[in-house]
Amino acid sequence: MTKDEMVEWFKSAPNGSRHQRMLWAARKIARLTKITEGGAYQMLLGVLIEAERLPHGSIFNDCG
Repeated sequence: MTKDEMVEWFKSAPNGSRHQRMLWAARKIARLTKITEGGAYQMLLGVLIEAERLPHGSIFNDCG
């Protein structure tokens, strides 16, 4: 699964706190990749931190 796909899962999560959306996305990523939810959460966290550091006009501009 690519970093962009992980971010898309996060962005498609139901409304809620950032943590709730990360948990939802991590569960979906874990099911698709056959890794643990904890491992998926850690990967997603790293990807989101990296994405947030991108310059303006990045993938988070259309994130609800």
